[in-house]
Amino acid sequence: MLKVALTGGIATGKSYVLAKLRELGANLNSRIEYEISGALAPSNLMFLGEWGEALKEYETAIAWAEKNANYHYLQWLRAQQACMHLHAMDFKGTLEICESALARNSALRPAPGWATGYPRHVRNALICSALASTALGDYARAFEDFSMASSDMDRQTVFFDWYWRMPLVGGMTELWLATGDRSRAQLEAERFLEFSLGTVDRYWQGLAWEVNSRVALENRDLPRARDCIAKALDTVQGFEVPLAAWRVLATAARIDEESGNLEEARSHRDMSRVTILRLANSLPEQEPLRESFLSAPSVARILNGQR
Repeated sequence: MLKVALTGGIATGKSYVLAKLRELGANLNSRIEYEISGALAPSNLMFLGEWGEALKEYETAIAWAEKNANYHYLQWLRAQQACMHLHAMDFKGTLEICESALARNSALRPAPGWATGYPRHVRNALICSALASTALGDYARAFEDFSMASSDMDRQTVFFDWYWRMPLVGGMTELWLATGDRSRAQLEAERFLEFSLGTVDRYWQGLAWEVNSRVALENRDLPRARDCIAKALDTVQGFEVPLAAWRVLATAARIDEESGNLEEARSHRDMSRVTILRLANSLPEQEPLRESFLSAPSVARILNGQR
């Protein structure tokens, strides 16, 4: 049986992850297990913050899938690749990749000539599309995609649904925050926390506590905001989860300022900036994702020392 941790483990570094996954791939006895190991390598590298290496691994795996006309595997890789672009704040690119993984105008089937998509691939692409649409302000499309993915999960449970429930409810929290519906945002944030605490994944736990702190701020509940962000900081401390850490630290800086703790705010903002630059510097200088990440408003505010 294939067993590989996805995210949230104690810091190990990219060389250890790649070595273990390649060792695993070399000893697998089935094509399915080989494909899983090939998809997990770039995913792990992405969450470890080694984005340049992750892009290379995605390119290699996608080229193999295209060469062998393995369209189901290609759909899975495309959905994973969309996550990479999402984390790098390339929201338009995320939508384009999602559209290549499933065809919106053909009843959730891939492009003409492709095999029917697996439910988990479709759900992955829908959730990534919804998250990107929320960031771009297309709330109607985001709600449509979130609702479709959620209804499909309720109708039929498939492999890894427990994992994708977390970005689904986390994304719904962001959608309701963006539209000013604080009651729904709080409900989804609480669900997000419940789902994440049912796992050992420090990445999702950290993000769940972080978004609960922002919801509390919107509800003018500063004590709860401080409590949630303290738990978020404790959750990510000592773990290699940079994609969650920079956000947690940024929100901690904001809450410190709300509380009048200016020195703490400066310290948390500086640590967030260091993590952001580490992520950006893992990419080649001319890589477009580097620019999309550094120029994103939420990232630029930290780099410029703003709230």
